[in-house]
Amino acid sequence: MSNTINIREKVYQVYGINNCLPLINKSNYNIIDIFISDDKNTELKKIINYEKFHGKINHLTRSNFNEKFASYRTQGIVVTFSGTLVKNIQETNFTDQNSCLLILDQIEDPQNAGQIIRTSECAGIDGIIFPLHNSFKISDTVLNVSQGAFVGVPLYEVTNISRTIQDLKKNDFWVVGIENGLDSKLWDEVDYSGRIVIIVGSEGKGIRKKVLDHCDFSASIPMQGSINSLNVSAAVSAILFERLRQIKYL
Repeated sequence: MSNTINIREKVYQVYGINNCLPLINKSNYNIIDIFISDDKNTELKKIINYEKFHGKINHLTRSNFNEKFASYRTQGIVVTFSGTLVKNIQETNFTDQNSCLLILDQIEDPQNAGQIIRTSECAGIDGIIFPLHNSFKISDTVLNVSQGAFVGVPLYEVTNISRTIQDLKKNDFWVVGIENGLDSKLWDEVDYSGRIVIIVGSEGKGIRKKVLDHCDFSASIPMQGSINSLNVSAAVSAILFERLRQIKYL
């Protein structure tokens, strides 16, 4: 059975300078419309090539702009675009000896997904893998929470996480699951150098057993307070920046 999915181009809308500028500066997306509030025109004209997007820029009065996008924090700019945001992992070669991939096992909250994409881009991760079913979908919410990071982090949607892990192991990746358990190593005692896959699960259920069984070992972040776990995006931040510290500064 194939582990690929039917990748189709979709239409999205993002808001704010941090989301819109990285998108506008990339050539592999189709910009459909750029909406700009007149009171931000002078400021945005300094950082956007208006000639390049002639016919796609829509200048609105401040009142009309605010009425049209009243529910969003826009900073005076909104971009509608189309593109394929999900890539085929079977067509990707990971050549860096410190390649790092993040697998999200049944993470359904789009806010968490967006935060994780943002953190992953900041930490230099080579890609995020998530399952087709029982998972978040790429949406306007996910993209906007990522604050433009979706432009810089490859996203891979697969039909079978276990098979994906097996394929990555054949390419010399080793796998660590972030999961509290008696046999888990402390998170900051793990060597994250080399070709590594890091797996995190949902806050409620953790990593599924059939996925955890493919891990070479697990790591845990001990809690000091009365709450028994971190928000998953906070846990991802701790792990990814510990990896970055190790490969860059040790």
